[in-house]
Amino acid sequence: MKRTHLMLGVAMWLLAGSVIAAPLPLVADSAALDRSYIPALMLSNGKDPAKAKAAQDAYEAAWAQFAARQRAAYARDAGWTKALAVTEEANAQARAALAAGRLQDAHNAQEEVRHALWDQRKAMRVAYQPDLLTDFHATMELVIATAQAKPAIGAEDVATLRAQLTKARAHWQAVKSAQWDPADYALDGPRLDAYRAALAAEDQALDAFAAALDSADSAQIVKASSAIKPPFAKAYAAFGVFPQ
Repeated sequence: MKRTHLMLGVAMWLLAGSVIAAPLPLVADSAALDRSYIPALMLSNGKDPAKAKAAQDAYEAAWAQFAARQRAAYARDAGWTKALAVTEEANAQARAALAAGRLQDAHNAQEEVRHALWDQRKAMRVAYQPDLLTDFHATMELVIATAQAKPAIGAEDVATLRAQLTKARAHWQAVKSAQWDPADYALDGPRLDAYRAALAAEDQALDAFAAALDSADSAQIVKASSAIKPPFAKAYAAFGVFPQ
């Protein structure tokens, strides 16, 4: 009898472990959305209005499916009600801006989408790999803005930048050390290779920026700060599927 109970307990523990390890539907839904959303976000930051509009149209088709699924799953959740409303308002603003040829305004509206969904997943404590990149993005932008705010960078500025870099490195380490399965994001082949290459390139860029701070040379610091963003952008872009 004891052996039977033990075997049953082990079986239940294994089953529970498999359930916990399984990706949440929200992760798969979000990854599917981001495969269209990320191209829309990034192409609106470019110089081709036609490509930006086509990407926005594709994203909004994906958004309609995503929003319907989340409304059904979280019908009485005030957080989701707000996140969906904020996103749909941002989508409308992006559409209007693209129709008027104002790409930067469209891009700014699309950033609101990223933040609304990021905040909602964070409130739900849902682990989602692109959200860790978004965490890093916020501190990365602060580093770049600080480094490029003045024509000459003094000792106090260097101290400020060191503190900001420490925080950015902590966020970047969270990106690298997170336990996740690329298959849950349909991330494979060249896109997965690009993601991994971008991680290595970002490590090098952060190290180069730290070395520039050690030099206390303003020109080197500004140049090294500019090199931090491109690898991050490539890592984030890997979660999107861009039109060929």
